[in-house]
Amino acid sequence: MLTFPPDISFVIQIVSFLVLWIGLKRLLFDPFLQVLETREARTEGAGREATAMKAAAEQSAAEYDRRMNEVRHALAAEAEAARQGTQTEERRVLSDARDQSNTQLVQLRDNLRRQAESVRPTLAAEARTLAAQMFERVVGRNAA
Repeated sequence: MLTFPPDISFVIQIVSFLVLWIGLKRLLFDPFLQVLETREARTEGAGREATAMKAAAEQSAAEYDRRMNEVRHALAAEAEAARQGTQTEERRVLSDARDQSNTQLVQLRDNLRRQAESVRPTLAAEARTLAAQMFERVVGRNAA
């Protein structure tokens, strides 16, 4: 029960509580709060750092995509140029081959025509001789 004026034990309890509070504050509460503040600062710093790194990574990814698109376009242009160059070369080679084969064909036709013309008189004479011989065998007398 409380009495007025309080007895000395109450004052001793209050003084003991204050001494204990000050001691715990200096030895336990303040260092613990400091550890918590340090941890929070590190966490926030790491969060800011992570955000900055994420932004840098996104920027790097965008730059990478831009460069890859440029390289793809350049390679596509080179491939198209090479394809067109190859088609042009193919057309030229085919045209040259066609011209060469036409030239050879004309030469062969002329050669065959000349050979046929040179052989015709001989063949005509042989044909007349064979006809005369056949006539003689069938009829039994000379055709002349």
